[in-house]
Amino acid sequence: MGAEEITHRPLSQGSMYDRVALQLEQRGWSVTDDFLHPLLVSQLAGELQDLWSTNRFRHAGVGRGDGFRLDPGVRLDQVSWLSPDCTTGAQSIYLNALNELRQTINRSLFLGLFDFEGHFAVYPPGGYYRKHLDQFDGVGDRTLTCILYLNRDWQEEDGGQLRIYTDPGNENHYEEVLPLGGRFVTFLSARFLHEVLPGVRDRMSITGWFKRRNGGLS
Repeated sequence: MGAEEITHRPLSQGSMYDRVALQLEQRGWSVTDDFLHPLLVSQLAGELQDLWSTNRFRHAGVGRGDGFRLDPGVRLDQVSWLSPDCTTGAQSIYLNALNELRQTINRSLFLGLFDFEGHFAVYPPGGYYRKHLDQFDGVGDRTLTCILYLNRDWQEEDGGQLRIYTDPGNENHYEEVLPLGGRFVTFLSARFLHEVLPGVRDRMSITGWFKRRNGGLS
């Protein structure tokens, strides 16, 4: 079965999107398992692995524009950006699901989300990303972070957890999310410091951000 033959899972997607929006309203972050059909997750993982095997990834840096730099003391992941002009069938279905989620969130939370940018990401064994916010200094257009994990049979002992600091006044308050394949994580980009802990396997995801036109901070 190809990606073009899969649209949505049998469960009510509307209720799932509503649940994500409600969690964002109540606490600012959300974790949802089985966001996509498992076959689609597998196809996206295969696309990532094809890009990885043909050296289509680049070391990720920090900052933007003239301030961009590679800093292995901060992050050790590699990325391959999605191109809106040449999406595959599986990528299009995922982006369509994100667009439906965007519309649901805009109706209920009035965030004004309008555009998405994202990339495949790989953290090789031992890779990490130290505590950070998903916004550049002085630029507030990234409003909602979205992560879809593509890891098959990931176990607790594999590490690689996403640590979300849920209380800005207490660094000991956090949630750790295991990067299970098909698991979808989203949170308000300007609110939550977070980090990726080292793992012992290649850790794969599609990571991206919804932006809003006014560039205000959420």
